[in-house]
Amino acid sequence: MTNGVLSYVQRLFKNPSITESDLYGSMGDFIQAEEQQRFCATCSGIALCKYKGLRWSVSAKKIFGRKIIVAELGKCVNRERKSRQRKMERLIRASKIPKAMKRCTFDTFITTGDPMIRTAKGLAMASVEDGASIILGGGTGVGKTHLAIAMVQETVSRGREALFVPVVDLLDEIRSGYDEGTADAIQEAVKEADCVAFDDLGAQRSTSWVSERLFSVIDARYRLGKQTVITTNACSMSQLEKMLGERGARIVSRLTEMAQPLFIKARDFRTRKNVQQRLPVGK
Repeated sequence: MTNGVLSYVQRLFKNPSITESDLYGSMGDFIQAEEQQRFCATCSGIALCKYKGLRWSVSAKKIFGRKIIVAELGKCVNRERKSRQRKMERLIRASKIPKAMKRCTFDTFITTGDPMIRTAKGLAMASVEDGASIILGGGTGVGKTHLAIAMVQETVSRGREALFVPVVDLLDEIRSGYDEGTADAIQEAVKEADCVAFDDLGAQRSTSWVSERLFSVIDARYRLGKQTVITTNACSMSQLEKMLGERGARIVSRLTEMAQPLFIKARDFRTRKNVQQRLPVGK
């Protein structure tokens, strides 16, 4: 039995000089790893996996200067991929993109005749590519929410976790989650997702509890280096600080370090849309 295990490990590492003394742990673990390797060579997916997505792996490690070879039980890549996919699907279901706004993509964003709007779209598209955080501020109807949703949908289409969360709705869900036992899970999902767009920051009624929750979430994303998109009706960082209440200064401090701000001064989106409809094709 030992000779069979040794022969398997030598073939696996393409190294005939490996000896029995290099193997660490139970021989049964190595036998399981070899048997599973044969089974997994024709993987039929997690649903048909007799190992339920658990997989033995054989690897070389160095302990106290000595190289050893161990067999360990972990998760197979297909199970991890499936787990990430399920998590992403939960996040997408939790995302608050209104049905009517799922049409908000980069392709449907109108920039005709307005250099600042073109700059905002370019910044949003570049941020999807490089994972940078941004703040989109300005008055109503300049396209901030459209761009945030476009970023989230494009990020999801590339296989990353992304959430669009109106700030007021998020706070309401956390409040009701205390009774339902989901408050912690909601906050953890928002803290850990690859990309989160917080829509209409500053529109919330400011209280100590609200300010504390917002700081907790944004500070966690700052420390984790997660991409964060902010939309706000504030027209400057100092105005946003006032809108955020008690913890406003600390929240804005984090946002200033983690995100590039752009405060948009432009015509209402509906006006631009009407102009676009009157233009000849190709303009």
